[in-house]
Amino acid sequence: MQATFDPMVRRMWLGILLVVTAVACSDGASSETESRQQNIVAVRDWSTTLQWKECADGLECASFDVPFDYENPKLGTFTLPVTRHLANRQSERIGTLLINPGGPGAAALDFVAYADQIFSKSLIDQFDIVAWDPRGVGQSDPHIDCVDSMDDYFGLDPSPDDATETNQLVTGAGVFASACMTRSGDFLPYVSTVDAASDMDVLRRALNEDTISYLGFSYGTKLGATWATLFPETVRAAVLDAAIDPSKGYVDDLILQASGFEESLNAFFAKCDESPCSYMKVGESAEDAFDRILLSLDQNPIANDDRIATNQGVGQTAVAATLYGESQWPQLESGLLAASLGDGQQLLILFDEYFGRDSTGQMNDSIDAYFGITCLDRDQNVTTKQVLNLTDRLKTIAPRLGAGWIQEMLICANWKVAPRGGVTVHANTDNRMVVVGSTGDAATPLEGTRNMVTALGRARLVISPLEQHTTYGSDSCVTKIVDEYLLTLSDGPDITTC
Repeated sequence: MQATFDPMVRRMWLGILLVVTAVACSDGASSETESRQQNIVAVRDWSTTLQWKECADGLECASFDVPFDYENPKLGTFTLPVTRHLANRQSERIGTLLINPGGPGAAALDFVAYADQIFSKSLIDQFDIVAWDPRGVGQSDPHIDCVDSMDDYFGLDPSPDDATETNQLVTGAGVFASACMTRSGDFLPYVSTVDAASDMDVLRRALNEDTISYLGFSYGTKLGATWATLFPETVRAAVLDAAIDPSKGYVDDLILQASGFEESLNAFFAKCDESPCSYMKVGESAEDAFDRILLSLDQNPIANDDRIATNQGVGQTAVAATLYGESQWPQLESGLLAASLGDGQQLLILFDEYFGRDSTGQMNDSIDAYFGITCLDRDQNVTTKQVLNLTDRLKTIAPRLGAGWIQEMLICANWKVAPRGGVTVHANTDNRMVVVGSTGDAATPLEGTRNMVTALGRARLVISPLEQHTTYGSDSCVTKIVDEYLLTLSDGPDITTC
């Protein structure tokens, strides 16, 4: 799921991998280290400058160039936009705080434009807040572009009832993947998280910072952990809010995510059972009412003028879009009620918002970029047959929402660029990193966040009780700890529960 933006396919080969690992673990680690060091040398050989100019609302804007491939820079370059909000109190300036909102695929520049609404006044006063759109994302030139509409694929039935519907799903995934290659194939091999983390070091040097601070959300935690692993000596401080599990492979990570969304949906049901929600009939449980409405959308999709019908595919995506935080549950309740009354517009709007489609019909390319980066970051190839064989496992773990992850995995199963994988996360930074997780996070469940802390080796864990994805700015306890750490480099207990 995007903006959950993450995961997919792996452990069916666990028995084989255990044997291979036992034989070749040391060789694999040595090979990764040598490759990493070679790449770092190439990154450090690349330099660029930033020519700042004033832009909207008193911000400063610039751009910098990075090569497709640091070890073969003649292949081409990305031009990455950068926006900066200078510290309000320059005399008390601590340094630069880099930020990334997640994805992969989420454009970052607006995070600076709305810095005063996102970050604490103390951070804005004493840090230059800097965001850049990673390679292939947002206003990056070039950026990943696959299709003009998500209707043709994500409007398909994610849980096919027969061979015809299964073939439609598989064919649609192939068409989507081929379209990405047609429009963006020249640079799709060069948009990995390792590449983006390397760009961060180029940006740091262009900003004339010996060490730099970082605050990353969701996928931004994977990017930050990769950067800290590659360039630990440059990390002044780093906060990873809603951390992704670095210990799981592609499939297991997505399955963990599916279980997280299912748990959040069950939490919504529990609240409705305690105080009946409007979409429920008298004497009906929240779960039964939900099943009734989704079955109706599957059997009798609701027609929409000039658009795809509100069917099960639209409905499941819309539901998932509202499970990132409890504050969105009223939209879920309202959408289900409207659908039960024959109005599919509210669910269709949620579907569109999830895929970045505005009221004029224009789409951003955040989902396109999500697949470009996610499919490249996989630790292994997975075939269409292997993906479909995960159906029963996902039904067991996430009986109502799990099919959506099959639908996602099929795209990467048809991807035309071989996966590159990532680094083995471990960051020996001078100052301990702070990792934040919440007990009710659907997209990055707390189990995975704990695994990030373990993998890093030198990190603190802060746990929020909120039912939402990312908690800085929402949980006052988390916000206070993060601010104090970034401002003063304060340390604290290994685990803090807010």
